[in-house]
Amino acid sequence: MSGIISHSIRNIIPFLIGVFIAVLLYLIVGWWGFWIIFPWIGFSISAGMFLRSNLKGRKRLIGRKLSILMILPCLLLFVPIVNSENFQLEGVILIVLVGFLNKGFIHFAIAKIFGPLIWGRGFCGWACWTAAVFDWLPIKSQAKNISGKYKNLRYLTLILSIVIPVYLVFVLNYNVREDYIYKKELYWMLTGNAIYYLLGIPLAFIKSDKRIFCKILCPVSLVMMPSSRLSLIKIKPKQGECIECGNCNRICPMGIDVMSYIRNKRTINHPECILCTDCRIVCPTKAL
Repeated sequence: MSGIISHSIRNIIPFLIGVFIAVLLYLIVGWWGFWIIFPWIGFSISAGMFLRSNLKGRKRLIGRKLSILMILPCLLLFVPIVNSENFQLEGVILIVLVGFLNKGFIHFAIAKIFGPLIWGRGFCGWACWTAAVFDWLPIKSQAKNISGKYKNLRYLTLILSIVIPVYLVFVLNYNVREDYIYKKELYWMLTGNAIYYLLGIPLAFIKSDKRIFCKILCPVSLVMMPSSRLSLIKIKPKQGECIECGNCNRICPMGIDVMSYIRNKRTINHPECILCTDCRIVCPTKAL
């Protein structure tokens, strides 16, 4: 009974955190949309955790995939359409360059700069609207570890994401306040995501790897890595004995050698870990 109560309390924590953030931001900023966004994100994660607690075997894997799918319309459509804002990195840099800190900046600060100090790259695993599409692609092959030279492509996309806004503002004298804010942000948001999907979906099928875009092209992953190294929440080995079945390595969407961390009794502090915890679900001895 105590175990059931413990799981129930743990499952509701994301929703309570979402409500708390909504209250805090509403009191500071005063925008009504916070009452929808953060409670919905928290509820979606709580729903996924509930399914993981109550389903059996590999059926539990559906929990996280459902959470990330539920959050997709909230961040990709609701905020950009209702408030005409762009959550993409390029859009955030544009507004920062002119000293205008709107909800896009708030999102980026919470989810991708300061949030990783608590939950690492958990946003990538549970709430990223781009990855939500990738996670549901009908690809059954296991994720693969990618060589460093391909992963370095992310530095190119990060540089482009920074250089393009800087060039527009300081070279072309693009008037961000008059021509972009609340006017062109929606188009930038949808166009940016369309480019991500046009690159990521074909690559996923070509390489038989749903998260190939995250590994070699996503610029935001590089932004999150430094703070995620210091995160409070990490996956740790337990007392269960590793039988080296390899399930954890095969299921890991980011191609991490999870088994080596278990064997050496080390906390998984890999920069690619997205805290999906799929490895815990498939471990037959509960070694994680």
